[in-house]
Amino acid sequence: MFMLGWQVLRALLGDVVDPARARRAALTAGAVAVVVLVVSVVTDRATGWAGSGGVRPALTISFVTVGAWALVFACFPTARAAGPELRINGRQVRPDQQLSARSTVQPYLSRRQRPVAPEDRTIVLNDLPLLQRGLVWRLSRLTPLLVGLACGSAAVLISGERQPLVFLWPFLYLFLLPDLVVRLGRAERARLAALAADPAPTTTEVTP
Repeated sequence: MFMLGWQVLRALLGDVVDPARARRAALTAGAVAVVVLVVSVVTDRATGWAGSGGVRPALTISFVTVGAWALVFACFPTARAAGPELRINGRQVRPDQQLSARSTVQPYLSRRQRPVAPEDRTIVLNDLPLLQRGLVWRLSRLTPLLVGLACGSAAVLISGERQPLVFLWPFLYLFLLPDLVVRLGRAERARLAALAADPAPTTTEVTP
């Protein structure tokens, strides 16, 4: 499921994230990271806050710089603005609106695959594209934020913090990211099953 979800993420990322916004966010974050790098090097030479030795300060400052870049990037909105191209069944959608599916669709998102009933086919095909967009948007926002927090925690740990357990929690939240990718894979599996399922039979009224 992870590989299938990864394929969906790559396919939909350009539809959910605006490349121009992401580029501006990356450039701004890069400028901030350069300032953080220079300040970190200067202050470490003056105070030695990054740790002793030759490798530890370099690793600490590197993690601080990468963490600063990721956190600044996470502060900028990168979602594509809703427009005529973001419509499903004629209804305008926002990538951040749909993070769950209707109760009728939920059984098809479980770990074990099940065939899509004809009467649920239309609902599944309506809900899952919205769910996939929501999951991709969530991944695009959470990934830089959690990576930035993890890099900051790593910098604190490497610099010689005496209470390491306090700074381990950001690494636990990183496990949310693979779970979201797996959910993407399950949604795609259910969507493909719905496409292959027979449509619900149409009832024809007979006039006496």
